[in-house]
Amino acid sequence: MKKTLRIILSTVLVFALCAGFMPCFAADLNSEAVNLHKGQYKNYLLLGDSVASGYRDQITGNDREFNRANQETVYYRVPGSYADVLANAIVEDGSMTAFAAPGFRTIEIRYMLEDDFTEVDEYLFHPSQLDAVGYAGSEEFRTAYKNAIAEADLITLGVGGNDWGAYLTWVVADILEKKNVADEYIEMLQDVVDTGSMDMSTIESIVEIAHLAGALPELLEKIPSALEYGLGNFYKNWDIMIQDIYDLNPDVTLMVVGMSDNGVKGKYFDYEGVVGEPVGGASAGDDSAVVSGAIVGLIMEVANKPMIDGAKKFGYTYVDTAGTTYVDSHPDADGHVYIANKIIEALPHPEFSNRFDDVKPGYKYYNDIEYVLMNGMMNATSETTFSPDEPLTIGQLNQAFNIINGTEESTDDNSEVSVIKLVFTFLANGSQNGFKGIINSISLMFKVLSEHSFNPMSTVTRAEAASYFRTFANS
Repeated sequence: MKKTLRIILSTVLVFALCAGFMPCFAADLNSEAVNLHKGQYKNYLLLGDSVASGYRDQITGNDREFNRANQETVYYRVPGSYADVLANAIVEDGSMTAFAAPGFRTIEIRYMLEDDFTEVDEYLFHPSQLDAVGYAGSEEFRTAYKNAIAEADLITLGVGGNDWGAYLTWVVADILEKKNVADEYIEMLQDVVDTGSMDMSTIESIVEIAHLAGALPELLEKIPSALEYGLGNFYKNWDIMIQDIYDLNPDVTLMVVGMSDNGVKGKYFDYEGVVGEPVGGASAGDDSAVVSGAIVGLIMEVANKPMIDGAKKFGYTYVDTAGTTYVDSHPDADGHVYIANKIIEALPHPEFSNRFDDVKPGYKYYNDIEYVLMNGMMNATSETTFSPDEPLTIGQLNQAFNIINGTEESTDDNSEVSVIKLVFTFLANGSQNGFKGIINSISLMFKVLSEHSFNPMSTVTRAEAASYFRTFANS
């Protein structure tokens, strides 16, 4: 039993504290992308949790005072946060509305948006990071929250880490506090943060505190159910929350910011650019870093799945933030610029956002259609239409692969493309890229087949084809 708990807590601590790989990137915005989108939006709204809000880890006395001051007001535009960087870079007058706050989960956002929401739990508006929560739960603020969504033309939403990662730590902390060992537990966790160590003996020592205090049986009993509750509610709440947002504003450009590995440490930065000491930890060549990276990669894949799946279902844009550098549990200054850059680069192209009568931002395949048009893989059917629901033709299929492979083949065949024709085309073209290409093509073939209920004779629409072409071109 104790071994089981070690595995569970090890995984959670890896997610929260491990020293990861150090990516190399400059904290500069993509000037081409900034110029493309400058002035495209007027009403920018920020939604989400502490990472979105720009909350800073308590590194120095000044940071501690800064966090406490911001907790008094809860919703604050933090200079240097990714929302602040984005607004200054592209919003017409540099303005934004900040409705992100520490501790927020999908359940808090649903509470804000649904007048009849009753699925509350004991951790609603949890005070672990949030000192002032009364205003956030008031009817006055809920009305302001919903009005801001309805009036926005751009929303960035970054939420999820508290749903199951932080939620689990709240449960563990409460159990240990009952046993009067919470302070010692927190001190041990801080030692792990400070050293960057992921030595198993250190984690086992933390678990040993609970064991010696008699809290281990309760932890073993509650942690599995806490994991199930946190992750299960995140998966359940995600689609409902997104639908709530679109019900208020069906035409908004919604950018969902994915979670990333906060074990990837950068340097200690404050948001005015003062550089401190680099964070220690395992180097990329260490075995512990390789193992930690593999575990974290798996965790992040599970964590972001509802966000990625929802992008196809609802038509918002999912922003992959893998590579963000962190201070401790929140991004450093470079990390916030990196996230802002990823958002700007993923924004709908202004040339296409209002071009078509039959394809608008928010459409399920909007980003795929934008991609194939920008890369010449497919053409519009008129000045104002893409005809997403029309069948794909052999000529259009050849055109796409001419661009992808740099070849020249006949493109004048107007016969419709069946699923079986499409999957064999992917397999034939993938085989030109060796074993990896074959594997990627087989994966895409099963995706196509499953989405068409394994009916090989059904036809493929132009919108569906755009999605498949994009996937193939980037595999």
